[in-house]
Amino acid sequence: MKIGIKNVVKNIINAAFPANCRGCGEKGEFLCERCKKYISENMKVREIEGAVFLGFRDEILGEMIEEAKYESVRGLLMEIAEVVYRGYFENLKGAAVLVPMPTSRKHVRERAIDHMDVICREVARRSGGKIEKVRLLKRAKDTVQVGASSAVRRKQAKEAVELDEKVLRKYAREVRERQVILMDDVWTTGASLTEAGKILKKAGASSLTLLTITKNRPRKRPVIRRGEID
Repeated sequence: MKIGIKNVVKNIINAAFPANCRGCGEKGEFLCERCKKYISENMKVREIEGAVFLGFRDEILGEMIEEAKYESVRGLLMEIAEVVYRGYFENLKGAAVLVPMPTSRKHVRERAIDHMDVICREVARRSGGKIEKVRLLKRAKDTVQVGASSAVRRKQAKEAVELDEKVLRKYAREVRERQVILMDDVWTTGASLTEAGKILKKAGASSLTLLTITKNRPRKRPVIRRGEID
C-alpha cells in the first residue's frame, strides 16, 4: 500500500473515531471550544529575528502541528487554523494577502496533503474575505531539512522555493497595496522563512510580515501543556 493511500485510510479512521480534546482530554472533539478559547486568548505575538511567532513547539499547538504532519491527523488542521485565526488574524487591521510556506513535494506525496496550504485556506475562509490566501511561492527544489545543521539549512533555503510568476501577475496589485503575511508552521533556524521573505520583497511586497506559528523554546518547561487546562 502506498504511503498516500495509508494516510487516506488514517484520515477515514480519524474522522470516524475522533480522539479526545488535545487540551483537556474531553471526549468528542480534537479541540473543545473551551480549550480553543483558552489557547487563542493566551496566544502572544513575540518577535524573533525579523519575524513573529505565536507559541512554542512544546505546547499544545505545536504538538497538534506535529501530529497533523507526521501522523496524518487531518482534522487537527482545522482546529489549528481556528485557534490561529482567533489569536492573531481576527483583529488584523486592513486587508491581507496570506502566503503559505510551500511544503516539499516529497512530503506532500507522503502525507497526501500540504498542511500549510490547508491552514492558510481555513484562516482566510474564516476572515469573510478580509484575508486572501495566495500561493505566491512554489517549491523549486525538494530539500529535507530535518536533522540538518544551521549552515546546511541556510544553503538549502536559498534554493528551496521560488516565486510563481503566473500567480504574481494575477495578484501584483494586491501584493503591492495590501499587507502580505508569509506563514510557516515551525521556526527552527528561520532560514527558509527569511529567504522566502526576500523573494516576496523583490516581488513588490512593501508591507511584509514573516509569521511562524511555533518555535523551539530556549527552556524546556512548556507554558500550556497537554492535559493541564482545567
